[in-house]
Amino acid sequence: MNDVNSTSLDALTHAIVGLNAKHDLAEVLAEMLDVSVKLTGAQYAAINQLDAHDLSIGFQYVGMDNSVWDAIGRAPSGIGVLHEIPQDDVLVIEEITTHPAFLGLPTGHPPLGAFLGTRLRVRDTTFGYLYLANKDGGFDAADGRIVLALAAAASVAIDNAALYRQTVERQAWLEASNSIVTSLLSDPEDESIFTMLLDSASSLARATHSALALPGVAGQWVLEFTGGPRAHALLGLSLPENGPAMQAVHSGVGLVSSIPPGTHVLAAIRDFGPAMYAPLRAGGATVGLLMLWRERGNEEFVASELDTAQRFATDAAVALGLAEITHLKHVAGLSDERQRIADDLHDFVSQELFATSIQLEGIAADVDDAAAKRLNSTLEHVRRAQFEVRGVMSSLAGGRGEETLTTRLEREITLARETLGFAPRVDASWDEVAAASEVDRSLADDAVAVMRELLSNVARHANASAAWVDVKIREDRLEIQVGDDGRGTQGATIRHSGTSNLANRAIRRNGTFSLVPRDPGAANPGTVATWIVRIEPNARA
Repeated sequence: MNDVNSTSLDALTHAIVGLNAKHDLAEVLAEMLDVSVKLTGAQYAAINQLDAHDLSIGFQYVGMDNSVWDAIGRAPSGIGVLHEIPQDDVLVIEEITTHPAFLGLPTGHPPLGAFLGTRLRVRDTTFGYLYLANKDGGFDAADGRIVLALAAAASVAIDNAALYRQTVERQAWLEASNSIVTSLLSDPEDESIFTMLLDSASSLARATHSALALPGVAGQWVLEFTGGPRAHALLGLSLPENGPAMQAVHSGVGLVSSIPPGTHVLAAIRDFGPAMYAPLRAGGATVGLLMLWRERGNEEFVASELDTAQRFATDAAVALGLAEITHLKHVAGLSDERQRIADDLHDFVSQELFATSIQLEGIAADVDDAAAKRLNSTLEHVRRAQFEVRGVMSSLAGGRGEETLTTRLEREITLARETLGFAPRVDASWDEVAAASEVDRSLADDAVAVMRELLSNVARHANASAAWVDVKIREDRLEIQVGDDGRGTQGATIRHSGTSNLANRAIRRNGTFSLVPRDPGAANPGTVATWIVRIEPNARA
């Protein structure tokens, strides 16, 4: 830099130090523009930030009134004179309008004379371009040297700012993940946690639209939780069967794309911009898919963002598994407590009733026939009460380990009468079902949970007047089917409730779950829910 005087060199050194003292990208770019103007004497300065496809994703400028930018409304494209900027040097033009490549200026753009431009490179990629214009007397070689030095310093500063942002973002993702894990473990049944997950991911990823896809019925994956301006339009949509999203589900590998990927894109997301899909993986299986989109023209997602989002999604998946375990422990603890209460009540109440019956028998033997008849009648009431107490205590004790699957399923059906308002018709091969559960106790737990959820869905959503329950063993498979004559499946498959749990339980056992209308087209089409899973062949009776 022999042509740069000592004063300018000191100013340049100070400017380079100032650039590298900034940690925020916007501050780095603003500093770059300011020092470029100060050190070269340019009237205007601008940085055009580009994406991987050389499309503008950011345009910062100084020296020009904001109303000019509002009138022009777009960043310059890399054609004409701008296309002539070399890869590793500067382009210096005394009068831009006389250059052979000049194609004119947009309407409303202020006049330009002298011009200097150079590429801003970060590592091996083009970050963007620096444009300087309208220096009195024109730019010279010294200005070119200064700008190249600033560009080199800016390359390091921009890279450091990006690394700093990644560190800050990772910390924010980690804090959000910890918050979600804590919330899930404290209240596993709180579905608002899924909304919290989406809101956190959208904010941290600077996404405009978001969705959480979960396994639904008949092998479909459904957008069951959605966020952003089009949340309502996205809610309940099923992922295309052979699309990139389902490929991410099956492979467990996330993806980023400049636009929603695939040849068959859901109409609701067709005009979205950059996309990022991160599977929720736990135990070697995908239990959900986090989907994030930005608006078109916004910065694309990069691999480092996918890595961070993937860790966040994995933490959420593990938390879901832990929450389910916590819930099961809570249920088991509740069952033990109910059994203890039942045993205590049984001991006390049964003993009192037995003592009362003995006393009545003794008194009846010492009185006249009329009084004895009345006492014996009362004694029968006491004995019936003893019988009822035994039944109530058995029901309260619930999941005692020695109970068969048949007993547990029958209890669920009996308990459902109160919420249904009627007794469902039951057709079951109880002996075969009981034998099938002897090999695998977890089969019984799943079957009971499925029966409870299916009957609960009928009671809560169907507005039915009749229902039926079929429990059969068919070709080494356990089939549980619950049908009703209610209003149909509307609303049952779009929110994460029982349907996703039922589908997950079937998937884990290489089975299927379907939810279809009983009588399509009818005013009350009803619903037939069928849960089928494989059983061990030697469990057959």
